[in-house]
Amino acid sequence: MPDEDKRAIIANAWRTIIDALGYDTSSPHFKDSPARVADFLTRWHTHGKELKAGEHAARLTTFPNDDNEEVGLLKYDGVVMMRDIGFHSMCAHHGLPFFGRAHVAYLPKDKLIGLSKLARVVEHFAHQFQVQEQLTTCIANHLNTALEPLGIAVVLEAEHLCASMRGVGKPGHSTITSALLGGFRDQAARLELLLLKGNK
Repeated sequence: MPDEDKRAIIANAWRTIIDALGYDTSSPHFKDSPARVADFLTRWHTHGKELKAGEHAARLTTFPNDDNEEVGLLKYDGVVMMRDIGFHSMCAHHGLPFFGRAHVAYLPKDKLIGLSKLARVVEHFAHQFQVQEQLTTCIANHLNTALEPLGIAVVLEAEHLCASMRGVGKPGHSTITSALLGGFRDQAARLELLLLKGNK
């Protein structure tokens, strides 16, 4: 369906919602709201589709992880971690945003990844309606397939507006999910991950 058609359908639906709640849709505060909401949702979702269609996350820049005696470089066998990758996604259950920070780590085997690509993978999978558990698993599985590392760890910390604004109504909470694959299931690797991540 063309984006213009999507915008029209979403705008009409939003106009119906605010009218049903008793707001004056001709008010200066509300008359342009349907178009704004439609534009935001269409752009946000289309951006996610473009990321996936372009396979930006799949085209991971990697480098060989090996010894290079000529310049004195040695194969790296420690944890590589990028902390505090900001993300925004949308809850499939309630249609409200959840947002927070992603911490992504891997234990290299034969490949090292360009660091910006870790953030790109998070962005790639965040642009869709889903639950946090699914987002965590998708990021971990994608990196595990692309890098074939000794281990992958993904930890997401997020606030969900469906819990802050509705339901229990507790703003400022943090929901934490993790996906630990390969070597990160080992107790020592988990401890190193926690030390690197820190408590913020």
